[in-house]
Amino acid sequence: MKYLPQTSKRNYLLRLFRGEDILISLQNFCKHNPDIGSGQIQGIGAVSTANIGFFDGKRYLENTFTENLEIVSLLGNIAQNQIVHLHGIFGRVDGSCVGGHVMSGCIVSVTCEIQISVMDPQVTREEDPYTKLKLLKLPHEIK
Repeated sequence: MKYLPQTSKRNYLLRLFRGEDILISLQNFCKHNPDIGSGQIQGIGAVSTANIGFFDGKRYLENTFTENLEIVSLLGNIAQNQIVHLHGIFGRVDGSCVGGHVMSGCIVSVTCEIQISVMDPQVTREEDPYTKLKLLKLPHEIK
């Protein structure tokens, strides 16, 4: 296990509107706010399309659900190089859920309310040689 103590510097509250792509909107928000180096993301709302991924050990397999879905939970983080890593659980009218890695193509149907808590010190990501994913790089270790 590795870790890095964090303190919250400030918070942003975002409201996304009908037709906005959740992941692209968050990436654009980070570009317009370069002071966001690292942060935690949480959110709720509703989508008309959920495009979610599942990492099978080699690549992301994408599933697209085109139906009205409640965003039960959006959870994720932002690293210093402004990589947004986001997972979501989306609820159906019958109470069942689908979920996974939020990909481009998750489109807001009514609203999406997101809170970003900016953290300090900043966190970076580095490529993992096994998965080729950019994973958190943390300085402290417990063995």
